[in-house]
Amino acid sequence: MTHEDQSADRDDGRDASSEYEDGTPRRRFLATGGTLAIAAALGTGSTTARTTSETTASRAPKTMDQFEDAVEKTVARARAVIDDGPFDPEWGSLADVTQVPEWFRDGKFGIFCHWGPYSVPAYAHEWYPRQMYNTDNEINDYHRETYGEPDEHPYQEFVPEFTAEAFDADEWAALFERAGARYAGPVVEHHDGWSLWDSDVTPWNAADTGPERDLAGELESAIRTQGMRFVTTFHHSYNLIGEDGYFSFAYENYPSVTEGYPDRVLYGNLPETLQFDTWLAKLVEVVEGYDPDFVWFDWGLPEIPEEYQRQFLAYYHNVAARRGKEVVTTNKEDALPLESSVADFELGRPRHTQEQAWNAEFKVADEGGWGYVEDRTFHSPTRLIHVLIDVVSKNGQLLLSVGPRVDGTVEREERERLLAIGDWLDIHGEAIYETRPWDAFGEGPTRLEEGGEFIEDVEYGPSDVRYTRSKDGSTVYAIVMGWPGAGEFVLEGMTVDHPSAAPGTPPGHGGSLPGCTEPSGRDQGPPGHGGSLPGCTEPSGRDQGPPGKRRGTAIGSIRLLGHGPVPFAVSADSRPVIDVPDLAESARPSNVAVAFALEGFDLEPSENAHR
Repeated sequence: MTHEDQSADRDDGRDASSEYEDGTPRRRFLATGGTLAIAAALGTGSTTARTTSETTASRAPKTMDQFEDAVEKTVARARAVIDDGPFDPEWGSLADVTQVPEWFRDGKFGIFCHWGPYSVPAYAHEWYPRQMYNTDNEINDYHRETYGEPDEHPYQEFVPEFTAEAFDADEWAALFERAGARYAGPVVEHHDGWSLWDSDVTPWNAADTGPERDLAGELESAIRTQGMRFVTTFHHSYNLIGEDGYFSFAYENYPSVTEGYPDRVLYGNLPETLQFDTWLAKLVEVVEGYDPDFVWFDWGLPEIPEEYQRQFLAYYHNVAARRGKEVVTTNKEDALPLESSVADFELGRPRHTQEQAWNAEFKVADEGGWGYVEDRTFHSPTRLIHVLIDVVSKNGQLLLSVGPRVDGTVEREERERLLAIGDWLDIHGEAIYETRPWDAFGEGPTRLEEGGEFIEDVEYGPSDVRYTRSKDGSTVYAIVMGWPGAGEFVLEGMTVDHPSAAPGTPPGHGGSLPGCTEPSGRDQGPPGHGGSLPGCTEPSGRDQGPPGKRRGTAIGSIRLLGHGPVPFAVSADSRPVIDVPDLAESARPSNVAVAFALEGFDLEPSENAHR
């Protein structure tokens, strides 16, 4: 992740079979009493997955020549897949991919994890590996005081301490599913150059160093078992531009740490062509072996030659086509055309609704970065839920980051917030999952001053409303950012066409709304057959018919999710007016945000709506 101050449908998850849909074998982990066994060979290539008896024998390249050979062979496999099509590595051909699959638009919410050797010092933020070499940064001071000079205790010395001894992939996956995520996965490689998967290309991988476990493989299996799709996030672009990249201060101030094999691979200290071939080879290994549904790129991608960008997209979508699936690739800094990718907003979101679906990345932690550090602070559950609602209302999806401890446990504060999101989605998920943006995204006094990345965020309240709609367009959801209070609540951002068709009170909810006065002497009828709408008088002699059968368009109804139908009316200026029930705090669906489902109305945004 960058720092300004530092320079599936659940039922549609892939099963646990040993083959992809095209018949190629997949790497699969079977967990029994903590023992991992490889069930099949690796992906579409010729490399062989490690068996239980081989877990102590490294297959990673042991010399620079072996490293170059492994990269070359992996890239050759990728180019053979590219040559087979159906997509060519040209923008014209790549414009034909399905860049925004339906499962992605339906899922809305995912979780990813910043977790690696940068979690070992647990100090400041996950850019510790870069700033420990920056002699003008306080992290350098801390490192020298705590560990010694950076060239005597370089970053690679933290790798053996990243043991993940308490890591339980099944426990993580169950937590993510309970939080309401529809897709999840790890940062498979951060800017530091250390990989969480079992690699034949890089010697700096989790199966050969640190925990000596295929962390990515364990998570992939556990996440799919929970019915979620698998996410892999790649931050390696900034590493693989060498002295101009993530470790630039190491090259400048402590160059010896970047030299020699295998250290030079960790620091991206490679000839230019090999840098970019390595960039592609790492992606190919993960696609081959773990079949990710979602490949997310961090910044630095513009520094990768366009030729390689196009090769990866063609490769990824060709593999997906063979396997009978549709996949997502994100795009930062306009590095990739939106015809073949999804825009990503780091710690931000647009001010307006976007025509094409997009992704926002946010984190549970407030102060302290994206990965684990001691004494972090955290956003409140209310803040996280409100961000999710605002993102979805503007045609976005939220990818939320957690930062587990070095031992693989998730802090109580992060767990509590994830579970709070899940509790809210249990009741209000109908207004989030499988929805689409309405003609306006909301109303109320609070909205972003500017959209984009690293925005100054806002605090929402119960006067703020965000809209979504069902995929079939039959229901509009008005999500109120707090408990609106009992009594009349007017949706100022929408109008009801043909308001005479909307009943003042639905069956079983007799009487007029609070503050509505019936014309003097008018016969209001028995309970459940209330009279005119607030501020509206039907033309003299008009036959209004029985409740819910007034002439005009189809009748409407309003539900408070987690409660049931509520009385409503339409004001003289055609605004829906909801009679919010007087519920005790413990009986309310939520005090964070509540959603009203408006069904059967012909609705249009008013001049007060936000678009």
